[in-house]
Amino acid sequence: MGKKKGYQQLIGGDDDTSNNCAPKGYVPVLVGVENMKRFLVRVERFRQPCMVALLDMAAREFGHRQGGILKIPCDTDYFERVVHAVK
Repeated sequence: MGKKKGYQQLIGGDDDTSNNCAPKGYVPVLVGVENMKRFLVRVERFRQPCMVALLDMAAREFGHRQGGILKIPCDTDYFERVVHAVK
């Protein structure tokens, strides 16, 4: 098998109304500004400073009490590079 990426892009709905359950140890995340993509991110990735910076950006954009799935307003390619770099 290949290297674990620490995230997985989910195929399917792009909204937060889907009832998909995340596997243990993962957090579902919507990433993007207009055309959002769904990802599953390993919980331990959120301890890294660059991931904390993305969470801070999300808090400034959407507030600390987001309802539903976590949304991160950044380019999906950038997000993938950040998550890959923090493994």
